[in-house]
Amino acid sequence: MQLLPQSFSTPHPGREARNRLEADFAGGRTVIRRQHIGYPLHITRGFYMDRAAPDLLTLYLQSASGGLYADDRLHLNVAVRDGASLSLTSQSSTVVHHGREDGSIIHQVLEVGAGAFCSFVNDPYILFPGAHLAVKTIASVAEDAVLLLIDGFTVHDPACEEKSFARFETMLRVVRPDGKLLIVDNGCVVGRDVRPAGGALGGRGAAATLTLIAPREKLPVISKLEEAVTRQGCLAGASSAPNGAGLVMRILGDDAGSLARGMEVAFHVAGAAAKGVELARRRR
Repeated sequence: MQLLPQSFSTPHPGREARNRLEADFAGGRTVIRRQHIGYPLHITRGFYMDRAAPDLLTLYLQSASGGLYADDRLHLNVAVRDGASLSLTSQSSTVVHHGREDGSIIHQVLEVGAGAFCSFVNDPYILFPGAHLAVKTIASVAEDAVLLLIDGFTVHDPACEEKSFARFETMLRVVRPDGKLLIVDNGCVVGRDVRPAGGALGGRGAAATLTLIAPREKLPVISKLEEAVTRQGCLAGASSAPNGAGLVMRILGDDAGSLARGMEVAFHVAGAAAKGVELARRRR
């Protein structure tokens, strides 16, 4: 007789999910023309929250699982067609568990058409001890379009054993529809280098990056953007992006709460400049 291992003793191979959203402008507002969302992701119905910008569609991207696990591979393609306006955000922070040998990878491909607006703001990823997450993004943005990206992370050691995450990596490449390169922004933070006062985050436990690709007339004043985020208890520094593409800002927070507040304020300041109106709060 051959004995087979019980199912719970077989290593889980990780999950691979391919997801696609396509937003179009029709009837005076933005609608989802096509969608394919697979587990563990889920989207709510669309919301039109902004009276001053009735064309702007807001979608909450949710996770139906307990977070990101070792060897997870999530793919998300988002296309915002000409003239459409889409605000995509998460329902809460995503927990990233121990990455073991292979870690977790999120692949994002974003396409923003002529005159379109796309904001993609994730709540900070919560990096548990041993977590290894790579977020890889490729974006194509038309000359007169707007793309607002905000991504960040916070450190969490639930057992208070002074253990750290393994690595957090980001890879961003932004091009024009004809392939002209605008920005390459790659970064990597190693967990053991975060906590010391002289470490990568200056002793703080949370960090985020804002990337705004937009025409000059749709950019906020950098000093006002920095001041608004700093008032939330964060450190913030912004500068113009290469090739006149827009601006980039780094944000440091003491913890997830202060960072989330800083990210929210940054979204509103940048979004108001890009859309020309004050945007409503995206409630969680």
